[in-house]
Amino acid sequence: MTDTSPAIARKYREMLLQRSGAERVRMGGSMLATARALVVASIRAREPSVSPAALRRALFLRFYGGDFSPEERERIAAWLGRGEAAPAGSTRRVPVNWDDLEMALTANPAEWSHYLDRRTGEVRMVPIDRLDDEGIWPSGDEIDAGLDAGHLIPIEPIGSSVEYGWMAEFAASVADARLRDRLEVALDGRGAFRRFKNALLDAPDERERWFAFRDARLRAAAREWLAEQGIEPATTPPRGPL
Repeated sequence: MTDTSPAIARKYREMLLQRSGAERVRMGGSMLATARALVVASIRAREPSVSPAALRRALFLRFYGGDFSPEERERIAAWLGRGEAAPAGSTRRVPVNWDDLEMALTANPAEWSHYLDRRTGEVRMVPIDRLDDEGIWPSGDEIDAGLDAGHLIPIEPIGSSVEYGWMAEFAASVADARLRDRLEVALDGRGAFRRFKNALLDAPDERERWFAFRDARLRAAAREWLAEQGIEPATTPPRGPL
């Protein structure tokens, strides 16, 4: 069902076809990322403690569940459950690469997929668009084999809504009323991340405090994710422990 008239639909299609193929791919990726972020937010709103594996299954069922028979859906959902968090009390010490893990937790899921190797602590990254692969990144077969063997764990990004919450929390902590007001205004509407950073350019002390604040929140999120996977880090973050 659509409320768009045929004439407007044709005009819109013509406008899209005037763009280059690369632009249309980027637009499609951006729309997919937005739709995915909205669905992830709705799932987490209903179940804040949802595990990464349960989130993957929920996303599959929301987007593609109607395309398969009940038997196929169950089989795919079970496959997506690989890498589920370890049972309570079961931990494994791993020399975690903190920089790469934190980067993966804040990555754009429309551009990259990340996996933690529970044997080495390294993060394996794979571009969504493999057009320029040239053997640089792990192959799909390698990733699948690692998931099947339980060596790799998919890393689900924390999402822009979480980072937005950190910015709002920091803004509320700023003592300078004028700067606090500027930050709160910057957070209203699209482009909030860029405006927030720009608002701090003229306040170097608060800017440094923001970086330390974000580092602490991100490190805490990384530790929480590792704990959910039954992993005890054998290394400390390069910026020191919390």
